[in-house]
Amino acid sequence: MSSGIDGGQLDLSGVRWLPGGARLAALAQAELPQKDGLAAAFCGLAALRAAGFDVRDQDAVAAAAGTVRGPVVRPPGEAGRPGFRLPLPVVDDPAAAGTRVSGLAAALGTLSAGALSAVPATGAWTTEALFDLLVGLWDVPRVAVIARIDAAELGAADTPERALLDYLDTGVPPLWTSRWRPPGGHFVLPAGIRIGAEGTLLSVVDTYPSLGDNGIHDQPLEWMTAALGGLGVLVVVDADQTAVTHEAVRAAGLTPSFWD
Repeated sequence: MSSGIDGGQLDLSGVRWLPGGARLAALAQAELPQKDGLAAAFCGLAALRAAGFDVRDQDAVAAAAGTVRGPVVRPPGEAGRPGFRLPLPVVDDPAAAGTRVSGLAAALGTLSAGALSAVPATGAWTTEALFDLLVGLWDVPRVAVIARIDAAELGAADTPERALLDYLDTGVPPLWTSRWRPPGGHFVLPAGIRIGAEGTLLSVVDTYPSLGDNGIHDQPLEWMTAALGGLGVLVVVDADQTAVTHEAVRAAGLTPSFWD
C-alpha cells in the first residue's frame, strides 16, 4: 500500500504523528480519564486544547454538544470520574444517551469562536479509504481526528508489542480482541500511523488510562476500519483548512456528511 507522501516523511520504523498529534496525545493523557458518559466531550476537549483554546473542562464541551448521560459503563478496574461541575441531563435508557456527532461538531465551532471546523467523514469504510484519509491530512498544519467506533471490533488494548511488530512484518493481525465492549459506541482519537512491510498500525489515543499505555494503544488498520463500520470520524482543523479537508475526505472515497 503506497503512502502517498513524498520525501520519506513517514518514519517506517516508528509512529508518525498526524500534524499536531504528539501534542494532542500529551494533552489527552494529562486529562485522563474521561468523566462517566463523556467520551465525546473528552476527545473534543483534547482537540480544543491542542489548538490552543483554554476550555475549562469536559463538562463545558458536553453541555455545548448536548450530551445526555446514561448508565455508567467503564472498562474493568477503572474507578471512573463521576464528579460533574454542570448539571448534564441523565436518562436510564442507554439508547437515549450519548452525544450526537453533529452536536459535538457544533460545540467545537462554538467553543473556538468559529476558529475550528469539524468536518465529518463517513461512507463505505475500507482499509484504503481510512489510510488515504489520514495520509491526506498531512497537508494541513494541525488536525485532530475524533472517531466514533464500535470498540468491540478493536484488538485488545494490551496486545503484546511483539505481536504488533509481527503484524507489521507479516500483515497477520494479532489474536487478542477487545475485552471492553461498551454499548452504543465509543469515541477515540486516532493520532498516528506506523507502517511495516506488510501491516499498518494506527496509534489510538483512548479515554481511560487502563486502555493501552496510559491511554494509547496501537490498532491494526483492518480492525480500526471494522470499528468504523456504519459510523465515521470528525476531522477537526483550523477553519481556513475546511476546503482542503473536504477534498481529503472526498479523495478517500468518503462523504463529508453527518451520519447521526
